[in-house]
Amino acid sequence: MTPELDQKWWSKNKPKLMKKTGLGDALKAYQIAEDQMDWAKSLKALSDVKRKVAEAVKAAGSKHADTVTVLKKYPKIIDKIEKELKAKQKDAEDRAKSAPADTPKQKVGKSVVIWKKDLGEEITKKFKPDWLKDLKGYAFQLKLNEDLLDVLEDEGDYVTPQQMVDDANAVTDKLVALIAKELMSTDAAIKKETDAKKRAALIKGFEDKLKTIMNGAKKHYEAIPAKRWQAFVKRKQQYKEYKVKTGFDIALGTLSVVGGAVGVAGAAATGGASLALGIVSLVRGVAQLADKIKDTAQEAEKVEKTLKNDLDTLLKRYRNAEGEAKKNVQGGAEVGASVLKGILGTDAPFLATLPKCDKNYGLWQNKVAGLEVGGRKLSQAIIKGLADCDKLEKAMKKADAKKAGKYLDKLKKARAALQKALDGCSSMMERVSNADKNAPNLKKMLDALNSTNPKYAQIFDKVFPVVVNLTLAGANAGVGFKEASSTLDTVNTALGLFNDIASEGKDQLEEAIG
Repeated sequence: MTPELDQKWWSKNKPKLMKKTGLGDALKAYQIAEDQMDWAKSLKALSDVKRKVAEAVKAAGSKHADTVTVLKKYPKIIDKIEKELKAKQKDAEDRAKSAPADTPKQKVGKSVVIWKKDLGEEITKKFKPDWLKDLKGYAFQLKLNEDLLDVLEDEGDYVTPQQMVDDANAVTDKLVALIAKELMSTDAAIKKETDAKKRAALIKGFEDKLKTIMNGAKKHYEAIPAKRWQAFVKRKQQYKEYKVKTGFDIALGTLSVVGGAVGVAGAAATGGASLALGIVSLVRGVAQLADKIKDTAQEAEKVEKTLKNDLDTLLKRYRNAEGEAKKNVQGGAEVGASVLKGILGTDAPFLATLPKCDKNYGLWQNKVAGLEVGGRKLSQAIIKGLADCDKLEKAMKKADAKKAGKYLDKLKKARAALQKALDGCSSMMERVSNADKNAPNLKKMLDALNSTNPKYAQIFDKVFPVVVNLTLAGANAGVGFKEASSTLDTVNTALGLFNDIASEGKDQLEEAIG
């Protein structure tokens, strides 16, 4: 066992009959100081921990030889942490010396959860073998000190926290894909194994690997807040002395197996004919949902094009006003904001277009939100359909080849069409996500134009090009219209094949696989 600088760890693992040594209190004091990022206090507390460890070794004596062995590992761990703390202390002192006089003083706040994810749920969405009942309790939490969140809110920066969440989700997507691949590999090995003990060992091996992968991912998550905060500080140098206190919690849960699954090799799904009819019903519902999404995407495209044209009008009227204003200034003098406001304040096209942009922005957001909800439902339904296809294929493979075999090829083609539809849905959702993420930037710009004293030059010359390019990228192609149409086409192809299997092959399936 490796000892931890954690009071709860010591309380859990110390011998019950061992007398009190003060080590637990010392560990708690160190944890509090380290959490507050008070490096001098942390070093002092760590020195006290080292003394209490020596006292604990004496108290354990020969009665608790195993405890002594573990406690003697502490000095090496403490020495390493001391070096790290001294480096942090020096870095903080150097920063303090170079800090501007007007730098706001940081008061480190408590840790706040900014993101959490149930890994078990995400993994089983990707793949859930028939022997796996549940993955409960496997979860991640990312934390950040609340004073940094207060700074971001005061500065009107809601993008940085969202970027932290996006980064955490991106790492999670890769992690889930890796674990799902391991789960598929384990499932394939289990299906080939007939010995119950060996099957159980394979499941245990996957569970151990899952914990190893999750623990290994910790460093990737912990680096996210610091990286995004550094990017923020480049724009807001007055906060460069602020410290990021990030925390990352891992909850390792339990893997539960379906009753009897371990002892029965290669158990296949039955009820082939009813299962085939069930898939037809499911895919018919998928097709209807995809059709609705197509309509919503077309509506979003129409609103988006109108919004883009109106934004172009705003820019054009601004350029006209700017040209008119420059005629009345001397030499290279800058056009004043009040002059531009006076011109645009009476410009009918500009005044008429701005409220249209506000209205269509809200309408566009509603359409994007509808696409997001529909896309998620569609993905979930297709994934269930693919899982049912796997069950039916297993049943067909075990059936009489002559009676059910000829429908196996159609099933494979139908499943491939569903998979293609899922890929199309994923592409659409990526575009919808980008639109949803970037839209607030456009809202800020529109709010700025509606303010009492708009800074027209700053808005149109600096903010406008970036925001419009980000928010309405690919506007001519629409928000997911192409992907929605493609998805509907592939779903309809799959539906036709499933209809053939269920109607023409119903009798053969019932006779062959029940």
